[in-house]
Amino acid sequence: MVKQVIWSPLAKEGLKNLLLASQQQTGGMEQGKVLYQSLQNTLHRITQNPFLGQATEVDNLRYISPHPDFTLFYRHSLLRIEVLVIWENHRKAGRVKWS
Repeated sequence: MVKQVIWSPLAKEGLKNLLLASQQQTGGMEQGKVLYQSLQNTLHRITQNPFLGQATEVDNLRYISPHPDFTLFYRHSLLRIEVLVIWENHRKAGRVKWS
């Protein structure tokens, strides 16, 4: 059974920023397309096996790095995968507060 993928507003904003930054760095859309395709492939694999990512100290919260530039944090349940945050790996280290 394929699970539904839900995006949080924070994850949508992170994806938008990541794609805009890649477009500004390279001056074109190609790098953004590669990043987006990598993300879509990873999400497809996660919907088939939500335990693919690394576990965190929070129940049902996992993360995976589909590309060296970003890490995807997601929560899984029986019916859906919720993309919580797309973390840009070049940011300063910090903590994300989970509700």
